Amino acid sequence: MTSLDFRLAVALWLICTSAAQNSTDVEQDGRIVGGWETHITFFPHQVSLQLGTRHACGGTIISPNIILTAAHCVLEYSKPQYYVIRAGSSDWTKGGSYIRVKKIIPHPEFHDPTRMNNDIAIVQLQQPLVYSQDIRPISLATSKDIIMPTAQLFVSGWGSTSISQMQPEKRLRYTVVHLRDQNQCARNYFGAGTVTNTMFCAGTQAGGRDSCQGDSGGPLVTSIDGRLKLYGIVSWGFGCANAMFPGIYTKVSAYDDWIAQTIEELV
Repeated sequence: MTSLDFRLAVALWLICTSAAQNSTDVEQDGRIVGGWETHITFFPHQVSLQLGTRHACGGTIISPNIILTAAHCVLEYSKPQYYVIRAGSSDWTKGGSYIRVKKIIPHPEFHDPTRMNNDIAIVQLQQPLVYSQDIRPISLATSKDIIMPTAQLFVSGWGSTSISQMQPEKRLRYTVVHLRDQNQCARNYFGAGTVTNTMFCAGTQAGGRDSCQGDSGGPLVTSIDGRLKLYGIVSWGFGCANAMFPGIYTKVSAYDDWIAQTIEELV
């Protein structure tokens, strides 16, 4: 475990504990729903993927010039010249590093956005990011990594803070969720969408905390053997923060071979 991983893990624990203590005093809602405002230093792997001048989706730094996001984020407008990313800033509108996109590679088997399977894409930047305390890559979870049902899963983004307010938040927010039973989740979604084995469900038993519109493509991270790793990508769901319909995430470990091969071909 590196010193940076340790500091990030401690920082996330502290802000989570502080938020839990204060949640009874201040009404919190959001998509990030049921979340709290935070600083990019705690989530230095997070980027804003922007279409023109507006925040479109989240993304995750995995190397100096490679970002992971959701395929559905780049499906409608697939030309790279439409996109830029902002990294290293808590405010998606200013600050940090602002870099144009060179190439977009959605998963080749993401054909049907109504099914949402294989909802993952690689974004190559025109120039490499310069790492700092606010801009850092994150390791990817692998198929060997085991996540306990009680594990805290941190999801972050600039997405809407309620289902009725479909506008991005200016400041970065995060929330904490847990894995939900996959079989029960699939049954609940029957007729609304298919939950496959390359996805997982995350939320809370009572609802009230979730990712939402504008958070798509962003990271869900957790501590694995004392090291923070990217476990999921915000993908889809029915509404926001509904206990019956937890958020659905792309399972990153299901795509480790495709990610490695695709990046190798870009070099």
